[in-house]
Amino acid sequence: MKTCLVLVAFLQLAIVASRGEHKPVVSITMDKVKSRLKDLGRAVKGLLKTTDKEADPASDGYIGCYKDDGRRHLKYRIKSLGNSITLAKCREHCKGYSYLGMQYRTFCLCGHKLANKRYTRVPETDCSMACAGEKKRKCGGGFRNSIYLVKP
Repeated sequence: MKTCLVLVAFLQLAIVASRGEHKPVVSITMDKVKSRLKDLGRAVKGLLKTTDKEADPASDGYIGCYKDDGRRHLKYRIKSLGNSITLAKCREHCKGYSYLGMQYRTFCLCGHKLANKRYTRVPETDCSMACAGEKKRKCGGGFRNSIYLVKP
């Protein structure tokens, strides 16, 4: 903690010196430093919780857009359903699994686990490809899965 206090004081001196000011540096108490570090710690924990937990599914079972790679987030029954892919057909294909992923306009992937630090949730804009057989629905992107519950 003393190192942090010294660092803060040094930064304040550097700022004052760079401005050519000759005002005394406002001191920061150890309690303020501890309080700010505690707030920062809480904020980081909150961010970690939101990225690690699964999202609440929408009414159609949509959970979100997730990363993928060659090892596969959802690694079972990977199949291109071609130009006829729809959410209903992918659900039928993934019967017996918990989750389905629709990727790169035509692919359907199935799996039992969603929460995985390797395959995190990403912005919805990453899953911007329309499904070949259902133009109003998004079917992921390149190594991006639009993930749904098999049973909504």
